Amino acid sequence: MMIKQVLTTETMRFPEHDSNEANGLFGLRNLERVNLMGEAYKELRHSLMTGRFQPGLKLNIRDLAAAMKISPTPVREALVQLAAEGALTQVAGRSFRVPSLSAEDYLELRDLRINLEGVGAAKAARRISDEAIGQLEIMHRQLVEAKESLDFQSALLLNQEFHLRICAEAGLPRLLRIVEGLWLQMGPLLNVLYARREMPQPNPEAARHAHIEMIDALRSHDADLACRAMQADIMGSSNEILTNLQKTLPVAK
Repeated sequence: MMIKQVLTTETMRFPEHDSNEANGLFGLRNLERVNLMGEAYKELRHSLMTGRFQPGLKLNIRDLAAAMKISPTPVREALVQLAAEGALTQVAGRSFRVPSLSAEDYLELRDLRINLEGVGAAKAARRISDEAIGQLEIMHRQLVEAKESLDFQSALLLNQEFHLRICAEAGLPRLLRIVEGLWLQMGPLLNVLYARREMPQPNPEAARHAHIEMIDALRSHDADLACRAMQADIMGSSNEILTNLQKTLPVAK
């Protein structure tokens, strides 16, 4: 008499080479390159936001890859993404360049920042914590110290951090991403403006620094005052920036 063998999960055997397919791993994407692209993107984005790259600079993919010790492919993909966001210009198909902004470009970025960061400050005023306000006070003190010691690069980075932190406290992630994109395009511009150590000074007619006005408005949870203080801070150095910019870069016709 033949005894039929009943196959169960205990008695079934799979070939060794099919183990990934058996446990559901077959067909999953290889994320190694995706992760490298993401890391390359973050590093290049940070470099642009902080003014490490000069306007007009042509970015060499192989040089960037060698500096970050990765292959050229994720670097190229990161550059394509940054070009799609307007932070770089793509020329000749595979070449990338840091854009040189005109006075008109600056004015567009400034006006967008005035509106969007004003909204961010107003929203932040309604929900910000005492701890976050304390951190903003520390940032501002460090910024003042950097200016007094003529450490212009640190002052610029601290000012950027101050503004983005307030937008982050608004709890509006889409707004934050848009504002970060504006600072991303501003970074190389600020680099060339202050290469000659010309730091915009606060408005001499203002009684106090706009950052102090912002901090006080946030502490009292006054949304309207926070919005006005943010907008005044952005406008405060606008004329001096435009004057410096027109000395450095041609105005677009």
